[in-house]
Amino acid sequence: MSSMSIELTRRALAHFDNDSLDVVDDTLRVSATEFTSDERFRSDNAMMQAAPHVVGWGGEIPNANDFTTKDVAGTSIIINRAGDGSVRAFVNGCAHRGAKVAEGSGSTARFTCQYHAWSYDPAGVLVGLPGRDMFDPEAITDLGLVPLPAAEIAGLLVVSLNPAQTLDGVLDDVAVELSAYDYGRYAHAATETLDVAANWKFVVDVNFEGYHFPQLHKTTLAPFATNNSMIDIYGRHARWAFPFRAIEQLRDVPEDKWPERFTGTIVHFLFPSCVLVDSPSSPQLIRIYPGDAPGRSVVHISQGSFGPIESDDQMERGRQGL
Repeated sequence: MSSMSIELTRRALAHFDNDSLDVVDDTLRVSATEFTSDERFRSDNAMMQAAPHVVGWGGEIPNANDFTTKDVAGTSIIINRAGDGSVRAFVNGCAHRGAKVAEGSGSTARFTCQYHAWSYDPAGVLVGLPGRDMFDPEAITDLGLVPLPAAEIAGLLVVSLNPAQTLDGVLDDVAVELSAYDYGRYAHAATETLDVAANWKFVVDVNFEGYHFPQLHKTTLAPFATNNSMIDIYGRHARWAFPFRAIEQLRDVPEDKWPERFTGTIVHFLFPSCVLVDSPSSPQLIRIYPGDAPGRSVVHISQGSFGPIESDDQMERGRQGL
């Protein structure tokens, strides 16, 4: 059992004893304008364009030439795995007319635009176009997919929409915590995209409190989960964990016999847009961005598995989690 899981289990059992949960010392009151004003909406969008984002698990592209596509704050991107194991990212748009050159995920040695069949190698270099002799050679020598900063950090795929940005130091505050997980093996089963009638910050916040369990989830979650929860802050990132009632059965079990995974759900917030949910049965990766107005957001919910998906039944079980 990992030291992280042992520590959380100890804390959870102490909260059961005291009917308590982690709380902060001060109360923060936030003006409604932080969620409704056009000025804050513009500021949030500018921040999203400038900040690095966690967008996937490394296990989504385990092998060379594997790729996946993601919508990141309104920009379609491609992430692929190079032969040396590193990851690369590009704007998912042909250099000619801007049409997408990839959809979904898979493995390929060529990204090809369906409009005019311009094609690009895995490094984003233009390698094929019909009627090449009709184009001025000087005008096409530097055309290719627009590269974006990308890295795999603690097994997670990280990208920036700012081509000039460095990813050095990204996730450093939470890297030790994230290293307790095996995100480089997590596989993707299915993604659902939602247009939500709420400010994006509200959508983030609801993932980090169990105060609503007895009311909203009275007959579903509340019978087996509690709000005797724990919160830890890592710079601009956070971890929230809530236990299942069954954790009390571990009181008389030696710690070295406790389950490998925490008996509950662990939720990470990775600034500014990613929520990672790890329950004992399956993981979720939720990406949350501002929508087209202060009161709307775009939410991508991805269901996965803790390791490679090796059968249709396993894939279907992952999809059913959405």
